[in-house]
Amino acid sequence: MHVRPPRRTPATWGIPKENVIGSAAAYTYIDGRIVRSRELLGGLDLGPGKPEHIFAHTGRLPAFAGGNADVDIEMLRSAAFALLVRHDDDRREYAYTKGAEASLATARQLGGTVVSMKSDWATLF
Repeated sequence: MHVRPPRRTPATWGIPKENVIGSAAAYTYIDGRIVRSRELLGGLDLGPGKPEHIFAHTGRLPAFAGGNADVDIEMLRSAAFALLVRHDDDRREYAYTKGAEASLATARQLGGTVVSMKSDWATLF
């Protein structure tokens, strides 16, 4: 398998690719070529993998984290300030509140900041 060029995050979002943290493929050097493995370095970037990847990449836990699903709970808990986006507006975007029930309950329990796409988005933008 040959290595594909990375996504163009700088052109799309203005963020250098080395500042994007997520699941990372493992690579090997074979016969003068870099070959992508089917394995992941450090596991999958979901749930507890999120703060693990952030710490491995930066050497610290996040000052700010934003999330929108149950797989973000650990990352949001690890941040000094956390923001949960509640996707509850099926008129402007597909509403997908399923898969975010536990994160919403956790945010409420911890007194976290929750932003509703339906009620708060116009205020933010």
